[in-house]
Amino acid sequence: MNFSFKSFVDGSFDYDFETETHTCLWLRNEKMDISGGTITIEDIDKLKDYPDTDVVTVSGLHQDTFEYFIKTYGGQLKAIRFFKNKFVEDWSLLGTLEQLEYVYFFFNQRITSLWDMSKNTSLTGLCIEDFTRLSSISGIDTAPALKEFRIGNAIWDKMVIDSLMPLAHTNIENFMFCGKSIIENDFSFLGGMPNIKQFDFPANMLTTEQVAWIVSNFPHLQGFALKPIIDSELYNSSMELVPAAGVVGKRKPTLIVEGNEKRIEKYVRNFEELKKKYVGVPYKTAFPE
Repeated sequence: MNFSFKSFVDGSFDYDFETETHTCLWLRNEKMDISGGTITIEDIDKLKDYPDTDVVTVSGLHQDTFEYFIKTYGGQLKAIRFFKNKFVEDWSLLGTLEQLEYVYFFFNQRITSLWDMSKNTSLTGLCIEDFTRLSSISGIDTAPALKEFRIGNAIWDKMVIDSLMPLAHTNIENFMFCGKSIIENDFSFLGGMPNIKQFDFPANMLTTEQVAWIVSNFPHLQGFALKPIIDSELYNSSMELVPAAGVVGKRKPTLIVEGNEKRIEKYVRNFEELKKKYVGVPYKTAFPE
């Protein structure tokens, strides 16, 4: 693709700044409501007029129209944004698209598991947001070329994943979890990811001790919350936005910098001490169940 996966996920990849419009073809019912509506075969068949189009957004699919869409037009597409297709139950047909490079799927109420990605030999980017029934990423290791994987919430802070251990032995380079929580509290999977470069997660999801363990044992990793303090802003007593420091870790505070310098320094020192403590220590030893 001639645009980044990040811009594909946030929707900026097709934005024309001169006309202030998005140029990507969007297949949908023109009278769709806020839930995504219901697309028809006729709406999907608008793609017949665009035989060279390889990137689309589609909304309002049910299982039958999803299957029609993939079987009829999937072979010409390299990137698909599934936006509000809440009634699709089985997305296994995606596994037939060898040329597919990027997939973004927002909002679904039926899907409970990933599909077999072993034939998706071109798939390098996958983002899944606001799935109400998906609690497992088992099978992510079937994607032979996947480099970017994001899963979690965009609007509703509800997604709970049972384990991140299926990430071990994948070739993923950038992983982001932006959901509510992980049930299996084991982050040793990072040791089985030879290509991992970036790991992002909510700053208050893990304990400070867990974050320090990750930083000390995987110092090459980059990440929004892989540090003791995150720069932030808060309103002061005069209702002015002023610099603040968000302390990384579960139930840790965000403090206005002015007047809290020593307290913030103490949090940073504590983090550095934890890093030294955990160097070379296996996860299960550091955090026994």
